[in-house]
Amino acid sequence: MKFLANIIFIIKFAVLGAITGFAVLFFIPNSPMAFNWQEAKNAWDFYQDESNKPATVATITKQEFSFADAVQKSGPSVVSVRAFRKARARPAKDGRQGDMLVDFSIGVGSGVIFNQDGYIVTNYHVIAGSIKVAIHFSDGRRKYAEIVGFDQQNDIAVLKVDIPTPQVAELGISSKVKTGDLVMAIGTPFGLFENSVTLGIVSAIENNPIKPRFQTDASINYGNSGGALINATGQVIGISSAKFTLDRNDEIGINFAVQIDIVKEIFDEIIKHGRVVRNWIGISGGTLTRAGHRRLNPGVEFGIGLFIDGTEIGSPAEEAGLANKDLITHYEGELITSPEHFRKLFMATPIGKKIKIQIIREGQSMELHLQLREKPINETKN
Repeated sequence: MKFLANIIFIIKFAVLGAITGFAVLFFIPNSPMAFNWQEAKNAWDFYQDESNKPATVATITKQEFSFADAVQKSGPSVVSVRAFRKARARPAKDGRQGDMLVDFSIGVGSGVIFNQDGYIVTNYHVIAGSIKVAIHFSDGRRKYAEIVGFDQQNDIAVLKVDIPTPQVAELGISSKVKTGDLVMAIGTPFGLFENSVTLGIVSAIENNPIKPRFQTDASINYGNSGGALINATGQVIGISSAKFTLDRNDEIGINFAVQIDIVKEIFDEIIKHGRVVRNWIGISGGTLTRAGHRRLNPGVEFGIGLFIDGTEIGSPAEEAGLANKDLITHYEGELITSPEHFRKLFMATPIGKKIKIQIIREGQSMELHLQLREKPINETKN
């Protein structure tokens, strides 16, 4: 027991010695373990200074979520369009029947100023059959316009006025538009409410090889036809053109706009030739769906080719034997990777050339030859 007591005494003495040694080092200046009293004092003084300062509250400025800038940028370039034709009227005069020609309104719509030379783009169906077209600008001026030309296939017409235009639209790029993008339609619904704006998104992108369009849920009512479909920065990315509805009251439907890249091509052709000079193939189609691809099992990778869902009567496609449910896989030996790819190849083909295409029909590969030609013009400007 005495031995154990001695061990405990020694341990206590050692611990006490260590504590004493650390305490001496803590208070001895220049010691490695010396406490820096000056730093502690500085820290305390800083704390006191900060504590005595008046409290500040961060101010958050509320910003309204708005597309006003985009509308102000593009709105002045959108015009109201009214088309007229001559009609006979028999007003009563002195108790006798008279007979006179009057201007009769046959269509109202909208248009977009395309350049500073007075050229305006609208829909063909707005001015079809007219002999006179009146333009109402956003600054209040009115002027009759000349019909320069039209493309019935894509429902686009070009007009021209001989006065300075208030503002030219800034054109976007169709290929940069994505499903889900915010868009706005600007036009004159019902021919009454000029520069009205509706908001929506791009619901789908239809890359039909002949009629590429944007589908949108931004409302396009009667009178909006030919107006601008703009993006969130105010660039025109499409020309409002059509509404599909099964509603008797025409209140609910799916809205479409011609892609602006197509409109640019049509505009340039009309300015150069007075009409659109292009090859005619006479098909409609698009990308085969995944379900359709599994069902038909064409033997190529999903997404390859152009699936045909219609041919025009008397067209080169019909004459060559192209039919519904055919899948065009090659154009002049080049693999078709998308409808847009097919369109670029087709548009680059000289008018009148005989082309070779490869198709898959009911699982069998076939080769057809199409004699392309310009589509006959069945209608005139008037």
